[in-house]
Amino acid sequence: MYLVQVFIVALFLVASNAYAQQSPYKEAQKSVEEGDYRKALEILQKLTASEPKNGKYRQLLGDVYRKEGRNEEALSEYEMAKTLGGENVELLKNIGTVQKRQKNTGSAIAAYKRALQLNPNDREAKDDLASLEKGRGLSFRAALGGAEADYTTDSYEASLSYGGFDKLNLNAGYSYADNIYYTRDKFYLSGYYFFLPDSYFKVFTAYKNYDYPPDPAIQKPNPDTNSYDTVPAIEFEVSHWIKKNFRGTVAYEYFRPSFFYDQDSTASNHKLSTELYYITPLEYLRIKLMYAILRDPDSDSTEIKGRDNLNTPLGTASETDVRYKTSSLFGAGAELVFDRWDAELKYIPNRDLDSSYEYSILTGVGYDFTDKLTGRFDYVHDKYSSRSAYSGQNADVYLVSVFYEINPSIDLGVGLKRLSLPSRDDNAGFLTLSYKTGLGL
Repeated sequence: MYLVQVFIVALFLVASNAYAQQSPYKEAQKSVEEGDYRKALEILQKLTASEPKNGKYRQLLGDVYRKEGRNEEALSEYEMAKTLGGENVELLKNIGTVQKRQKNTGSAIAAYKRALQLNPNDREAKDDLASLEKGRGLSFRAALGGAEADYTTDSYEASLSYGGFDKLNLNAGYSYADNIYYTRDKFYLSGYYFFLPDSYFKVFTAYKNYDYPPDPAIQKPNPDTNSYDTVPAIEFEVSHWIKKNFRGTVAYEYFRPSFFYDQDSTASNHKLSTELYYITPLEYLRIKLMYAILRDPDSDSTEIKGRDNLNTPLGTASETDVRYKTSSLFGAGAELVFDRWDAELKYIPNRDLDSSYEYSILTGVGYDFTDKLTGRFDYVHDKYSSRSAYSGQNADVYLVSVFYEINPSIDLGVGLKRLSLPSRDDNAGFLTLSYKTGLGL
């Protein structure tokens, strides 16, 4: 009897010690599930300090880093967890998720494939793998109607994208747009190189051809009568997270248009723009500051033959005399980001840098109904400047959009737009279709 009592006491002490060892880990798990990552991190850092070779602790610490967007640290913990505790399906899927964020698509695909070798029936791994494989190949996008919150009433666009290289995305396309005040054909090429997961260098080049409606009732809203005919352009952009909560973006564009009323003459235009993006200590609140400066022809000084110029009687200028001016803007915005929805508000004076608008207010609200279904409402309010043909008047654009991922290959978008402009009111709809072919892996 005495031996039985001793055995029971010993068993109780062992169980209590095991529970004490496991309890902090369970508390950390619960904190992760509840989104209290700070508390989970404090617990796990103590656990890994006391047991640095415990793979289970390392994996959960990697989960915390992953959820906080600390991808390099997450991947480091996951690799240690794999070395110490071996592979498991959840670990491999999480490694794939981090590598996907880092634009290391080939490595992410390998991680998901390995997860499916361990469990061929894991639906999440199957879906993520299918999406990655499709996106790594050639993708096609087609759009009809006014899909942007602007003055476009009718448009169509076709574009191709290729993501077969890690950290690199290539695009090419053509679009036509009826913007009420003009029509435009555009051919374009672009490439993004992600030198860090969310930091990129972009090159964009385009060739645009403009035409203007003959309807005398439709006047251009801007006071700048230097209408352009063809516009070749090239743009360079760099966006980088300087700190975890602070991103800076700088873009330079050079374009050399010919004039609609004097197609033999061209101008050299330069535009520099910047944006600062700050995630506040509240985390869900983000602040944006925008600045842009443009050097282009001065409509008050430039004389163009064949155009009614305030400085020169109609048609008397024998050739275009280009004189330049510099315009700038400073705008600001705020963004709210939560689990399933986000909202944004921006205030931008003279947003086209042509003195047509006194200011513009741009707002948008998005909501994720499910992982595959997203809805969005956008609203744009323009107040025309005193120099505009519509001095003191307003323009409003309302756009409601819904986007649905039918399967890993196909995305569908539909929407309706209402335009209330000084020249006319109009309605427009749009349909977009994206198809990831998976070709060219």
